[in-house]
Order: sequence, then C-alpha cells, then structure tokens
Amino acid sequence: MEQTLLFTKQLSLTDVTSYLSVPSGALQFFSIPEGAHSMEFEARDITGFIWRYRLSTRSTGRYPKPYIVRSLWLPFVEQKGLAPNDKVMFFLTQDEENGIRYRVKAQRKIVRLFGFDFWVDVEALQHYYDL
Repeated sequence: MEQTLLFTKQLSLTDVTSYLSVPSGALQFFSIPEGAHSMEFEARDITGFIWRYRLSTRSTGRYPKPYIVRSLWLPFVEQKGLAPNDKVMFFLTQDEENGIRYRVKAQRKIVRLFGFDFWVDVEALQHYYDL
C-alpha cells in the first residue's frame, strides 16, 4: 500500500473552534469538479472510524483558499479533544484492492527534548488517561 502525505497542519485557535484552513498546495490531491467550489470526501482515522468532510474553496479572490467546513470538521475536533498547537495530518493511500482513500491522524506534542519535538497520536493519550 502506497501512502502520500497530503499536508500537516499545526492547529490554530480558528482551526479548533471554526473550520480547518487547508494549505493551498494540498488542493492538487482533491478532485473538486470543474466549476464547483467544494467536494465531499471520507477519511479513516487510526481507530478505523470513517469521518466525512467537505473541502470548500472561496468563490471570490485571487486564489482558491481551501478549508474543511465547520459542521463536518468540529465533530472530529471534539471527539479527539484537539486544542491549538496540536497537529493534524491527511494522507492519501492507494492500493489495488481498495483504490484511493484518505486517512486522517491527530497528534499532540508531549515534550521538546534536545531541540526535537516528540509527538504522540491523541488516541494513545486518550487510552492512557482512560486507564
């Protein structure tokens, strides 16, 4: 199975309270129909749960500023307990059996040591605190 990192985003306050601002360079990995300003897609998280998202772009301005709409993004934020400075990553996976699929992963920085940040999947932290 081939996996491509589409983008990594350290979350801002806006990202965790409203919508996820997506880097413009990631648009090349999404198939927004000609003349449209949005598309829906599904992404599987590390637990196997499938999240439904809508990627939209603004219809005015000099370039299409992409974002994932609030109503489909905030349930992910809430379920994962995300906060500003956490990190989210979207991947594209491709294999012969399943075709092209998206994956999503959320991480939190747990420590900075010798100039390196160490991140852990938020699900691992949730499991640790549930013990």
